[in-house]
Amino acid sequence: MNGSPGFIGITGFKAIDGHRHLPQALTIAKHLAAANLKGCAVPSPRRIRYRRLVRVAFVLFVLLVAVPGSLALIGLSDFDISNRPTEQISFAHEDAVLSGSLILPDAQHTGPIALLVHGDGPQDRFAGDGYLPLFNALLDRGIGIYSWDKAGVGESTGNWLSQSMNDRAKEAVAAYDAIKTAHPDSGQKIGFIGFSQAGWVIPEASRMIPDHAFNVIIGGAVNWQDQGDFYTRQRLLADGATQAEINDQIERNHVRDAVIFAPEATYETYLANIDDQHPMPSGRFEFVKRNITSDATADLGLLETPTLAMWGRDDLNVDAKTDAAIYRDILIGRHPANEVIVIPDATHGLLRSNLFNYQLSSEMPTSRQMLYVALGRHAYAPGTFDKIAGWIKQLVART
Repeated sequence: MNGSPGFIGITGFKAIDGHRHLPQALTIAKHLAAANLKGCAVPSPRRIRYRRLVRVAFVLFVLLVAVPGSLALIGLSDFDISNRPTEQISFAHEDAVLSGSLILPDAQHTGPIALLVHGDGPQDRFAGDGYLPLFNALLDRGIGIYSWDKAGVGESTGNWLSQSMNDRAKEAVAAYDAIKTAHPDSGQKIGFIGFSQAGWVIPEASRMIPDHAFNVIIGGAVNWQDQGDFYTRQRLLADGATQAEINDQIERNHVRDAVIFAPEATYETYLANIDDQHPMPSGRFEFVKRNITSDATADLGLLETPTLAMWGRDDLNVDAKTDAAIYRDILIGRHPANEVIVIPDATHGLLRSNLFNYQLSSEMPTSRQMLYVALGRHAYAPGTFDKIAGWIKQLVART
């Protein structure tokens, strides 16, 4: 486990989790234009026309040829939820008040509602608008969504860095109670969907409220330290390290972590035992120390709620093959609806891996950010939303 802020679970590209800090279309275009102009001599009009033609040809090639199905710009509408019935719902948990949005397919909706459990990091309810294609895809399939700002983010009070996974599970239960109270007609149709770090949160929350309808866990890690080893291994492989060098580094990390995350260790202990130009802030250090022993095995073994667990086969943040095998061993047979799926050609957040497979959101070039905006829901691996929504709707139809 490397202890860096990016080591686990950020929905989408950073361990998720999901799509953290993806800029909107106009912002991306503005920054790209500025980058193109910076430091350039003024070319001749003829060269300007030539460059424009080249740029247009390249964009057309990407959008009309390289992107399956010629999905040019049709994803932009997936970043708009202004026409969706939306209700602002807040709830209290410990000393914090969490603020979120309940978005429904239509005003008369009495079908399933999925409560979104974030991955790692300071996530707001929309993950900087990166969640919106996911939301719209599920809304179009009849699934309502409730998502809230993490503690200390957006309109929520508190501090997410002060939380353990147990704290996060209790917070998820409080969110469930709030939605069940606000929409009692939904009854047994409320469940959880979450990315990455949610793999520790949802199984524990599920034990606390056995009457909820479903769990969908995407890119969930089982053991925090094993996940850290896998993440580090992938980073070193990308840097060209040999297997021997990787094994040596991971062993050194284990020795170091035993010291810096020991029960009596302090932030000063951490600083004295690392050689890093960019050390973790003290709040992040305390968060990692508080959660480094997290392991979902025991909670999975007690899970009674129907669960769909999904990974992308090309996940660079979580060991999909190993963790999916653990889920299968524990869950298959416990409930007839349980499913464990590894999706080919998909990332940690189930995006198309040939286009969007990055461990960190900061590593994604501007051109790929623009492509994500252009594709919207089509940036996800084919069949992802049909599987999730179909599984949920089939499950709640039985109740």
